[in-house]
Amino acid sequence: MLIYEYRIPMPLTVEEYRIAQLYMVARFSRERTSKGEGIEVVKNEPFEDSETGRKGQFTHKKIYIGSHIPSWMTAIIPSSLVTIEEKAWNCYPHVKNEYSCPFFGDRFSIITETVYINDNCASDNALNLSAENLSQRNVDVVDISKENIEPKYYKPAEDPKLFTSEITKRGPLKEGWQKDYEGKMMTIYKVAWVNVKVWPLQSKIEHWIQKSMVRDVLILGHRQAFCWIDEWFNLKMEDIRKYEDETKEILDKLRGPIAESSAPSSRGSTERPEEKKEGEASSENQKKWGWW
Repeated sequence: MLIYEYRIPMPLTVEEYRIAQLYMVARFSRERTSKGEGIEVVKNEPFEDSETGRKGQFTHKKIYIGSHIPSWMTAIIPSSLVTIEEKAWNCYPHVKNEYSCPFFGDRFSIITETVYINDNCASDNALNLSAENLSQRNVDVVDISKENIEPKYYKPAEDPKLFTSEITKRGPLKEGWQKDYEGKMMTIYKVAWVNVKVWPLQSKIEHWIQKSMVRDVLILGHRQAFCWIDEWFNLKMEDIRKYEDETKEILDKLRGPIAESSAPSSRGSTERPEEKKEGEASSENQKKWGWW
C-alpha cells in the first residue's frame, strides 16, 4: 500500500471553495468525456447519517478510462475493460471517496479522505491519521502556480501565474503569493491510500496511480478552479445542483453507447434515482458513513 498526503494551499476561503469544488468537478467531467470514454453519473443524491444526523451529498460514478492507461498496463488488462467506480460521501468540509475496479475485484482499491481548513499548510495531521499511517505517509505540498501540467492541457487563460480575476481581483499568483493572502486562504488536505495486489507490478501501478490519477488530476483541477473563479464565484447551491443535472445529460450524450458495450464487467443500473428531499437518503448510504 502506498500512502500520500497532498497539501494544496489556495487563495480562497473554505466557504468559497464549497461552490468552487462542485463547479470544478462538474465542468472537469464535461471536458474529460468523449465518445466511449469519460464519466457516467449513476447517482447524485442527498444522504443523512442516521447515527450522527450529519447531512451531505452522495455520488456514484463510473469512469471509463480506455486509452488513458499506459501501454505497459495493457499487457495485464485490455484498455476496453478498464472501468473505475467512484463512490463519494461529501459532508463538507470533510469528503471521503472510494474507488474500485470490477476487473480486479478486491485486489484494487483507492481510498481518499479530504478536509478543508482555513490555514496555510499549518496542520500536520489534519485527518487524525493513526501512528501506523503517519509512519508510512509521504507528504507532498503542491503549489498550483509552480506545477507543470501536460502540454495538451495547458491554456494561458488557466495559468495561475497569468490569471487575474475581474470579480475578486485575485491573482496572478507570483512567487511567494501566499504572503499576499495571509489570513484569507485555505489548504486542501487529501490523504490517498492506494492498494493494488497485482504481482509483480504492484509498486509500479501504485506509483502510477498516485501520480496520474491523483496528483496530476489535483494539480490540473485546482489550477482551473482558481482560474474559473469568475464563473462560479456568485453561484448559489441551487445553481450548482442545476449545473450538475445539466452535466449528467451532457455526459450521457458525449459518452454515447460505446462505453456500456466496452465495459461489460461494470454494467449495472444507470436509472436516475427518484428525486429526494433534502435530508433523505437510502439506507445503503447511511451505513457507508461509518468512516466519519
